[in-house]
Amino acid sequence: MVKLSKRIEYALLAVQEMARQPETIVSAKDIADRFDISFTLLAKVLQQLVHAGYVRSYHGVHGGYELAVASDRLSVADVIVAVDGRKSALVECQDQDNEHTCSTHGTCTIREPLAVLQERIMLAFTSMTVQELAQPSQEFAQPIMLVSLSFSETNS
Repeated sequence: MVKLSKRIEYALLAVQEMARQPETIVSAKDIADRFDISFTLLAKVLQQLVHAGYVRSYHGVHGGYELAVASDRLSVADVIVAVDGRKSALVECQDQDNEHTCSTHGTCTIREPLAVLQERIMLAFTSMTVQELAQPSQEFAQPIMLVSLSFSETNS
């Protein structure tokens, strides 16, 4: 199963909190305390989001963070790529930043199908905005059907 890193989880919690309080400057300490997460790691992740232009930071006694992009225009995929620095690969051989040498490279039959699956997963992350992430769970629409499977039997 696909698993998001702790850095991505913290980034999503942070932007979710900012989206829930659009007129408020939210401090990293408040976010860390609210979700009982590492302040140090959260601060690093927030700086990555600032660097990507998705979050604005304010210094000083009343400093903190706010979204620099409207929550309905910022996708979960945007946040993931800002923190991860690239699209996360499902398998090591598809990691663009890795010069992995696979022992089955010449005979592998799942590489291309997994590349398609990876694109579909990224499409799902792209289809959800931070605004949706900030909605209470009962307001979610029905899940997106990414793949339609059809099975038919023929009698010969």
